[in-house]
Amino acid sequence: MTAARTFYSFDYGPKFWDFIEVQAKNNALASIDKVFEEINKGNDALKNWAKEKFLNYFLTTKEEPIFQKYAELVQWAENQHNHYTRNAIDEFMKEDNADPWLIAYSLAKNRNYTIVTFEKVNKNKKNKIPIPNVCDYYQINYCDLFEMLRNLKFQL
Repeated sequence: MTAARTFYSFDYGPKFWDFIEVQAKNNALASIDKVFEEINKGNDALKNWAKEKFLNYFLTTKEEPIFQKYAELVQWAENQHNHYTRNAIDEFMKEDNADPWLIAYSLAKNRNYTIVTFEKVNKNKKNKIPIPNVCDYYQINYCDLFEMLRNLKFQL
């Protein structure tokens, strides 16, 4: 979402979006339905692109093993009350927040997935639970968008 609304907007970054679509077709990347739900809250080119070009690459989180891992994450977050604020825990666990669902999907599928996020590890942060903090705890790979693009050999 950040890419579409900033540095790779659809009006001057069409090669980026074509590349993302090709990589999805090649099974090199995908997303989840919860991210699609977040995208659908907007009314922009990303929403249109997601529906027209990427819809088949949003994987479902509506599977029992994923629900189980999500429940595990709820428990993990609740156990972090001595570190994170109550608001941070509540925000992280909102059902419409895709972040814990991405992590739950990765845990449930037990594959070598890499979660792409612009968030950074911040062990001192109290008012938000950063994705990389949780990924470190569960030993899930993560990187930012630019590292993903380098790994996939994207060129402008």
